[in-house]
Amino acid sequence: MSRRVLLIEPNYRNKYPPLGLMKLATYFRTVCHDDIRFFKGKLKKLGAQLLTEKFFEADEEDLSLFRNYELEEPEKVFGRYAEILQEFIETGKYSCLEDVPHLRDSGFEDRLMHLRRRYKREDYPKFDIVCVNSLFTFFWAETIETINYAKKFLSKDGKIFVGGVSATLVPKDMRAEVGEGVHIHCGLLDKPNDLGKTDEVIIDTLPPDYSILEEIDYKYPAANSYFGYTTRGCIRNCEFCAVRTLEPVYKDYIDITEQLKQTEKQFGTKQFLLLMDNNVLASPKFNRIVEDLKSCGFGKGNSYTAANEYDIAVQNLCAGFNVRTYVKKIIRLYDELDKRLSYDEAAKFYRERESRDLLYAVGADRENILAMDEIARPLFDKHFKHGRRSHYIDFNQGLDARLMNEDNAAKLAELNIKPLRIAFDHYEQRDIYERAIRLAAKYGIRDMSNYVLYNFRDTPDELYLRLKLNIDLCEELNVSIYSFPMKYHPIRDPEYFRNRDYIGKHWNRKFIRAIQAIINATKGKIGRGRSFFDAAFGKTIDDFHDLLWMPEAMIIHRERYRENLAQEWRRLFHGLNEKELIELKSIVGLNKFGEKNISQAESENVRRVLEFYKIRRSN
Repeated sequence: MSRRVLLIEPNYRNKYPPLGLMKLATYFRTVCHDDIRFFKGKLKKLGAQLLTEKFFEADEEDLSLFRNYELEEPEKVFGRYAEILQEFIETGKYSCLEDVPHLRDSGFEDRLMHLRRRYKREDYPKFDIVCVNSLFTFFWAETIETINYAKKFLSKDGKIFVGGVSATLVPKDMRAEVGEGVHIHCGLLDKPNDLGKTDEVIIDTLPPDYSILEEIDYKYPAANSYFGYTTRGCIRNCEFCAVRTLEPVYKDYIDITEQLKQTEKQFGTKQFLLLMDNNVLASPKFNRIVEDLKSCGFGKGNSYTAANEYDIAVQNLCAGFNVRTYVKKIIRLYDELDKRLSYDEAAKFYRERESRDLLYAVGADRENILAMDEIARPLFDKHFKHGRRSHYIDFNQGLDARLMNEDNAAKLAELNIKPLRIAFDHYEQRDIYERAIRLAAKYGIRDMSNYVLYNFRDTPDELYLRLKLNIDLCEELNVSIYSFPMKYHPIRDPEYFRNRDYIGKHWNRKFIRAIQAIINATKGKIGRGRSFFDAAFGKTIDDFHDLLWMPEAMIIHRERYRENLAQEWRRLFHGLNEKELIELKSIVGLNKFGEKNISQAESENVRRVLEFYKIRRSN
């Protein structure tokens, strides 16, 4: 008998989809033939969605509460009002229902009121298995809240599993906050008996189910990508890194070829391949990995035809794969097509959809969509053109500069890499890092990126010098290097792992805020261009020091304050004597500028400078 399985990602903002849940979806749907649902967001919203579905597809228990329905197919009358009905279930506002005809005289108002009462007492439809993903520990509060609320969707004899980064790093702390009834899984899904199953399937080796990403409103920025691994783990054991805990065994080769072929066949061709390997250059089989990737179309000079979303959706409907999601997908595609049609085409297309009950997702069914294909397909072929594009590959976790050499740099250049990411964690490694950049440039790799760790054991000056080195290399080598400063966060420290409050030995809260203010305008990245760098971080170390201590509003609104208040702040700041400067920095370093903090300053000169810090960012 098919089980109901709910896969949940908490409502934090993240760039990459949950690969573990995507593989679980493949396992439960394809191996176990279970009914799968994926959700990301606030779980009360999921509860309302599920109860709204009950309005249209009430089970025997619900139907026994009501009698004498005049409508046997409520979806045909009320399907277009599904969002309004869900809004009422969530809010209880009767004004929502003013535009819904026939609700009262059909007898379905009683059913809606019943579902509203269920929503209020958090009596949601139940699942046999609930799996919750966890990401970084600084998302702790959101993750714990999600796990505990997810219990409301669990059937009496159901099981709830939690896995992922936080679950692996601090399982005891998690168990203390979610209770013994939650099964916490540490590490990868790389054993036959993971999650208590009895078959021999290794979940981690399964291809991801990309269809679940179509179920949610949240759009991952990296959605048009394959995700995978060609190696696992890392030979290093860096103090600031969690890889040795998450992936303790280094696996030097994983054949990704068949997985990519299966993904392309079922979900269409993706433009990007994001490899999540943590140290691919450590593999003695690196050359073989490159040849695999080239055979999959990611070599230099490749091209491909973009996936036809309509074809993919119809293909999966024909196969009976994730029918609920692809029915909704087709209705969305119909709506997009309608915007491109001429007046006559649109009128005819509308009538065809209406006659087959395909105007709205609620009430639309697989058979009618497939019957509509002979009409819809020529229109999609006419109005949606799919030209040739280039594939790009991204070793997303970065390459180890210490392992770069002539041979593997030349081999990397055979791939269409964009960008080549190299970590630059410590200023002491500048010679090693610079050598790696020069090797990449020598073999024709022009687009590069680097992760720049700060707030660990480095000083602010070392951050500045690493960023400036990239600017110098860009100019000399005529390459593009985008830097991504990444704030160190102690992932296991019991005082700090639940938040982002940790401050390194050589840093203070004001310095951290200054760096964040500088890079916020560029969405976290710093590109090539000396003029931009000089304006953002200063031409010299002394200019950079001024920015670190400068009021935040003046950093963010640099042009607004450049000619007046900023100059006055600099004059007063540099006019302080040594004792006054020590007092000022002791206050500013805390990055708290209430009246009490300012008035407690002993020096009148210090209080005058502190007045500038009262300027708000929005002023």
